[in-house]
Amino acid sequence: MYRGPIVVFVACLFAALYVLVAHAAPAAEPGSALQIAALPATTQVVDPAQVVHGPMDALFVPSHSAYTPNAVESERWYRLDTNADWQGETSPVLSFTGATYIRITVYAPPDYQPRALWFAQTEENSRFSRHRLAMELPHDLHAGQPIYVQIAADSFTRQIKPALTDLASYQSEDLNHVRLTTMFASVQVTMILAALCLWMVLRDRVLVYFIGYTTFQLMFQMLTSGEIYELPGGKLLVPLGTHAPWLFAALSTPLLVSFILEFCELRQITPTAAKILGWMRWPFLLAALLLCLPFAVRTHLLASSFNVWFMLTELWTLSTVVLAVSRHGRQARFFLIAWMPQVMFTLLRLSQVLLNLDQPRWLEYGYPFTMAFASIVVTIGLADASLRARRERDMAHHLADHDALTGVLNRRALVRRLNAAITEARLQKEPFALLFLDMDHFKSINDRFGHAVGDACLRAVVVAIAEELRPADWLGRYGGEEFIVGLPGASHDNAVAIGERIRKRIETLHVHSRGTTLQTTVSLGAASLDGPTDTADELLARADAALYRAKSDGRNRIVSHPPLAATGT
Repeated sequence: MYRGPIVVFVACLFAALYVLVAHAAPAAEPGSALQIAALPATTQVVDPAQVVHGPMDALFVPSHSAYTPNAVESERWYRLDTNADWQGETSPVLSFTGATYIRITVYAPPDYQPRALWFAQTEENSRFSRHRLAMELPHDLHAGQPIYVQIAADSFTRQIKPALTDLASYQSEDLNHVRLTTMFASVQVTMILAALCLWMVLRDRVLVYFIGYTTFQLMFQMLTSGEIYELPGGKLLVPLGTHAPWLFAALSTPLLVSFILEFCELRQITPTAAKILGWMRWPFLLAALLLCLPFAVRTHLLASSFNVWFMLTELWTLSTVVLAVSRHGRQARFFLIAWMPQVMFTLLRLSQVLLNLDQPRWLEYGYPFTMAFASIVVTIGLADASLRARRERDMAHHLADHDALTGVLNRRALVRRLNAAITEARLQKEPFALLFLDMDHFKSINDRFGHAVGDACLRAVVVAIAEELRPADWLGRYGGEEFIVGLPGASHDNAVAIGERIRKRIETLHVHSRGTTLQTTVSLGAASLDGPTDTADELLARADAALYRAKSDGRNRIVSHPPLAATGT
């Protein structure tokens, strides 16, 4: 039933992603290619002046790799140059991908002054986004002119890749990157605000989980892309360095698991799997605590264990949600559609990190794209859950105010409606009348034919009464075989005329039930609102007195109060 729409949806998802990635793809670079040479790794501190002024040039060893990886224990030095003079129409831009929080210092011509490039740099306004660490080089860059690069030591070895691009192409690509990341972040912020508005009205715990995990995921994404440091207050996160994205990833996961447990109703649908999933979220809180310690980022085992546990948790969560979908969990189906692309891209991203591979462009933009998409679909699911809760609440209110057998107002609701109708009649200075009905000899029907036939007779009488009423009139069951009809705006004479129509209609009514056909009649008492101090109890008492008079006078008739005349057979 759902296979076709899901296939179409996934196809549209990847088509949209392909268009976005193609739009953000860089233009072809000019013919000058970078040549890389590396200074052999050493634990001794190298004086930058000795490197920059040329005495150590002979020690640089040409590299056949396109990367300038950092080292764990010591800084690394690289010399970059081109195999041809720069021929681009605009100045060349030297950029580095994969550096993230590693500090890079570039010594470039003509003055070879140190230029610091750092992901979390906030000291000056950057000309480019933090998509890459980049700086502009002189337009007259010559072949063989050296550029020295000092890459700081870090706790992890990363494949840092330098590239040379003309300024116009780089700015165009950079602008597209900013547009995409801003769009994805804006979508998530919008969904968070929508959920916050829902929470202010509903005060539902599942909305708190959604707001929490989505906010932390957004923070993580903005930390890994660097945009967060452009925002007011971004400087406060700089001291955390590489701790920051790990910390927010660790905090978002238990909130995500808690949200899934509540939103998908896993504890009711898949209790055993849900219990295991609930246990799996607690190690992330311990990881969040450990990641705040100074040694955390230098412990490979901790980082690798976190990634492996994260992958296992996602796979178990996915299996549990799929199991809930197979057991007809409506909310689980919503979440599966929303989360499946994000799970796939998350696992691919973790695999790329663990295997130390280049991040392809479709993965770079696919991951935030699926996060934004998941936020939209889950928000729709939350709205659907809220709508179902509202329908259930309305149904509960309906059942609380209506008679289960006949579907008309019950005694409590009709008394409330009567008080409101009297108040409204006084405000509008309009008349109001009441009919009190009682089925004649109803007990004998139950005794002779059984309660099932009696119930069918009650329902048939209610339908007949309702068909004789005006749109503004209302009907309620006072108890047993007694009914009340409220007639807003009806004068005493109008009430008697409506009551007489009802009496004649029921007199000719044939009730068919369980192979039996029978007829019944009703007696009616009519009363009108009398004076500004008249109460609902007094009005009911007068209508009841008129009904008693109709019964005493032979039944199957209507009597008004005061008893002006009796109508009927």
